[in-house]
Amino acid sequence: MSETEELHERNAIEAAWKSQEEEEQSNMRIALTADELCALARSREKLNTRLNLAVAAVTVILAGAFLYNVYAIEQPWIRLGQAWTLGVIIYLFWPAFTRGHRRMGASEPCARFLERQHEERRSGYLRIRHRLFLFIPGIAASWWGGGPLATVKSQGLSPSSWLYRFWTGPWLYVIIGMVLILVWLAFGKAAEKAAHDCEEVRRSMEH
Repeated sequence: MSETEELHERNAIEAAWKSQEEEEQSNMRIALTADELCALARSREKLNTRLNLAVAAVTVILAGAFLYNVYAIEQPWIRLGQAWTLGVIIYLFWPAFTRGHRRMGASEPCARFLERQHEERRSGYLRIRHRLFLFIPGIAASWWGGGPLATVKSQGLSPSSWLYRFWTGPWLYVIIGMVLILVWLAFGKAAEKAAHDCEEVRRSMEH
């Protein structure tokens, strides 16, 4: 073997060792201690309680508003659209009520609790994300029944005002479509974050 080949081989071995050391150091930095995991678990328990209350409050308010529209509005297509949207809201968020407060068991390790929480977060985000466009039929039914026109008439807006043209034109539905896409992307990012957090906990359990 020539001197040049020996030098290349030695450099390759050194590079492989350095890469392995850097990976081990990176894993050590990512791994969490037992105290940190328990602190995160307690923080997650408190956050779950606040989130459940917030989701419940928002769901009840939205459901009440759409239920009122179902009974108060006489136009059948608008009523159908409001009823459909109400059903989708209940369908998407009812599991949050049936699961109740997720608390850590008395004998459950902190790491296992966090792993379970992150997995549930990920599956919950993906569940809503995959069903988010169920809102579209309700929006379409309200539009078909003249929902925006009924809104501007109830507000007494002049046909020459820009608000009247905005509500009766296509821009309202363009904005709604963009909002749905942004929310769809946001739930995807949230699911990726939950998966990353779960993987971090698993690495900590292995160390």
